[in-house]
Amino acid sequence: MNIKKLFSKRNEIIDGHFNELRSKIGMANQDEEFIFSVREEICNQCPLKSGNNCNAMKWMNPETLEVSDSSKDGFIRGCGCRLSAKQRSKLSLCPAGFWGGEFDKK
Repeated sequence: MNIKKLFSKRNEIIDGHFNELRSKIGMANQDEEFIFSVREEICNQCPLKSGNNCNAMKWMNPETLEVSDSSKDGFIRGCGCRLSAKQRSKLSLCPAGFWGGEFDKK
């Protein structure tokens, strides 16, 4: 990830780490924690998950879950994020569209 893109994502990154910390010290919002746990379950089933990261060296078709080592039409690239923080960012979206937007104001 380049510096410009990283800087533009700073609010997402800070939000995720802040909520991760709140969870660890027992000060989490339980309604938010429920959504974060659903996101974690979704990521745990994703073929792009590698350890605690979304593998940026792989591409996946979100409809078929087929994985590729190179870009193909209809495939998305893993974001490379540390999932335990990204899943807890109210501002973040799964690059495959599997979760995100749950906290948008209606």
